[in-house]
Amino acid sequence: MTTEPARIGSTSVTTSPGVRHVGLAPSLILVLVASAAPALADGPPKNYLGAFGGTTAAYRPSGGPWDGGQHDFALTAGVGRYVTSTLALEVDLGPTWVRGEYVAFSIVPSAVWSFSPHAYLAARFPVAVDPDTAAYAAPGAGLSHTFASGITTTLEVNGVTRLDKSRGDFGLAVTLGVLYSF
Repeated sequence: MTTEPARIGSTSVTTSPGVRHVGLAPSLILVLVASAAPALADGPPKNYLGAFGGTTAAYRPSGGPWDGGQHDFALTAGVGRYVTSTLALEVDLGPTWVRGEYVAFSIVPSAVWSFSPHAYLAARFPVAVDPDTAAYAAPGAGLSHTFASGITTTLEVNGVTRLDKSRGDFGLAVTLGVLYSF
């Protein structure tokens, strides 16, 4: 078991890593964007505030076997803004604890694509800034539900790997979130 958290900051959502559909990708993207546009024709409110809590459900260190939860917990809060009716840019900030001890503070820039009123993909890039600097990629997918009050709840699953010291490690993170749109 590692003492370094496999996940830092909030999680994210994206397509399967390493899969390439060279000839079909542009057409597939256009079809998905076109099909999502009518569902979000009115568009979401432009801005939102978010609060998230997450943990690493499973972790595989470089060259090692899969391990269970890492006893980590990250709390993040942030702000997002829709730059189109389906694409939002977001930044979150927050601490991470492992077994109750503070281990890092992270900034998490993200791009979130809401391709359905109840599902999204996000590309998140957590950057630990305290006590040491470390960069991660955390792509993932999420489900969401918006209530009449404008409050949205989210459940997100992400794959997380370190970028600045590529060691071949991989974690699966799970995050619950609450958004307030305005």
